Amino acid sequence: MNKPTLRRLAVRRLLCSTALLIALSGCNLLGLNNTPEPTATPTLTPSATATQTFTPTSTATFTPSHTPTATLTPSVTPTPTVTLTPSLTFTPSLTPTPSQTPFPTAPPAPPVRLALDSFTRVEIDPQVIANLQDGRLAFINSATPLATVLPGTPVPLSDRQTLYLAAPEGRQIVPVLELPASTGTRIYWSPDGNYIAYFVEGNGLFMLSLQLGISVRLFAIPSLSPRGVLTEPTWSPDSTQFTLALTTPYDVDIFSVGMEIFGQGSGASVFTNIAPSGGYDFFPQWSPDSQYLAFVSDRAFCPTWEPNAPNSCYTPEAQPPDGGQLYLWERATGEVRLLAEEWIVAPPKWISATEIAFVAGKRGDPLSGTALYRLNINSGAPQAVTPLDADMRVLRDSWSPDGTRVIYQAIGAESAVILRSAEGGELARLDSRLSFPRFAFSAAWSPDGQRLALGGSSGQCPFGVLVTNARLQFITRAERPNPSMCNPQWSPDGRFIAYEGVLGGTGTGDGRMDVYVANSGGVGARNLTARLSGQIRLLGWIGGR
Repeated sequence: MNKPTLRRLAVRRLLCSTALLIALSGCNLLGLNNTPEPTATPTLTPSATATQTFTPTSTATFTPSHTPTATLTPSVTPTPTVTLTPSLTFTPSLTPTPSQTPFPTAPPAPPVRLALDSFTRVEIDPQVIANLQDGRLAFINSATPLATVLPGTPVPLSDRQTLYLAAPEGRQIVPVLELPASTGTRIYWSPDGNYIAYFVEGNGLFMLSLQLGISVRLFAIPSLSPRGVLTEPTWSPDSTQFTLALTTPYDVDIFSVGMEIFGQGSGASVFTNIAPSGGYDFFPQWSPDSQYLAFVSDRAFCPTWEPNAPNSCYTPEAQPPDGGQLYLWERATGEVRLLAEEWIVAPPKWISATEIAFVAGKRGDPLSGTALYRLNINSGAPQAVTPLDADMRVLRDSWSPDGTRVIYQAIGAESAVILRSAEGGELARLDSRLSFPRFAFSAAWSPDGQRLALGGSSGQCPFGVLVTNARLQFITRAERPNPSMCNPQWSPDGRFIAYEGVLGGTGTGDGRMDVYVANSGGVGARNLTARLSGQIRLLGWIGGR
């Protein structure tokens, strides 16, 4: 083949291949068979971006939100709360044992025993026993010093006093018993008049049976104020039990002595610890039917006063309690129960066989205000009779025989004498011109509850005879004290008012206290002791009940 022929062949091939390429690309443009392109989708690179969506590596940075482990550690850091151990170390301050252990051991006081010794035969005037059923007035007379030859020479005072009984009309005055002058008014006559308990300084407490004419020493004790607690002995109304507070090894308990010591009585135990406890028990008061004994105790606050004992209230500087809570002892069963949780600062008073009244204040603050309450021993909570005033004190409350009214002295910025109903309503108050000195007021109701005798006390007697009706309206009003009226007392039959009085003024008297008796209206007063020399003190009405 020659060269021109070869050229033509090459040109044809070129044209054929070009035509073929054009045809193929035309088919492509018409989209007839585009399936090869998916194979080209190795643009699976977007599924490689799935690895980017799979940047749950940032969700894996949930590890920060998973740092609740961090929040867990703070709440687990109740290690501070676990440092409850410090608040547990409060136990040292609660357990006074560490502070108590240094206290020196105080020796226990010897237990008080019934002595029943020093039996003495006593001559009793037959008139004493014969007249006891009629109601007589008892008083004591301390003899005057013996006269001296040389005026101005010192003379020792007499160390004797005589106990007397007097008829209210003044017809006869009979001596009963001679005693040491140190006995003073610590003479406790039984309600039926048959027994007299009396305290002799430095010798002890004695009991005299008037019927037998025999005196016996009950206790060889130095005082009637055990461990410094001022508390008076008391008789049961049926005259079978003489009850008082006595010292025990580390505290004070209430004991009762039955009259079987003289071979008489109802068969009760001769010497009984009423309700023993580790605390101070005091202020015993019998119910009118002799079935219950109310008393005050600090036993709930001070389970023991023994030095270094658990929960002990003892410290070398500790003072006796200034009050306590009200408890009741039942004679038939011996059961003791808490009656009132208020802090009682004075002896409670029975106003009926089922109701009792008491004055309550603030523990540890004897100068704070007080309030008067009444309580039914069978049901209910204490009811306030006087307003709850932190600055007001209630003193010397006296209840009517039926328990429906009470008169008392209120001490605050001023002193007032107020009459209230048992429910607390104010009924009347005394004229402010008749204001009594602080802590120097006394009142007595007539047995029928229709009249009141008002006077002073503790030697402070600023007024004369004051007698009112049950509404505090005056029947007799003697503002000028000539004589004055102190410690008035009604006779059991309601016919007479006895009182201590002093004649005052120049040339009208010697300033001595005497015993006077007036009629139920407060008039017609007679001086029963004018013929006696020495000092006179009224004890009260005996017998006639």
